[in-house]
Amino acid sequence: MTFVLIDDLGTMEKISARLASIERKLATLGLAATAEKERDAMAQADIDALKAKVTANTDATNSAVSLIGTLAQLIRDNADDPVELRAIADQLEANSQSLGTAVTANTPQPPV
Repeated sequence: MTFVLIDDLGTMEKISARLASIERKLATLGLAATAEKERDAMAQADIDALKAKVTANTDATNSAVSLIGTLAQLIRDNADDPVELRAIADQLEANSQSLGTAVTANTPQPPV
């Protein structure tokens, strides 16, 4: 290892100023990296929230599809029983109103 002896005060001041400049730049880079990590964490949280909403939406869609299929089969199974068909129709109407209310409540309004 070789050491260089610097006895010129002007050269020492230049080296000191350059080191200070490098330290400031490193500190700035450190802050930028921290800010980037924070943005990444926020973006991941947004993605996770969106995934949860998609899952809930998919579950609701699958439930509605299942309900419609079940009601269709009930109608076929009871085609010769008008009383039972009326009961199924009443049930369908009640479910329709609940589903419509839920869809309306959970549908975002378009931007104005």
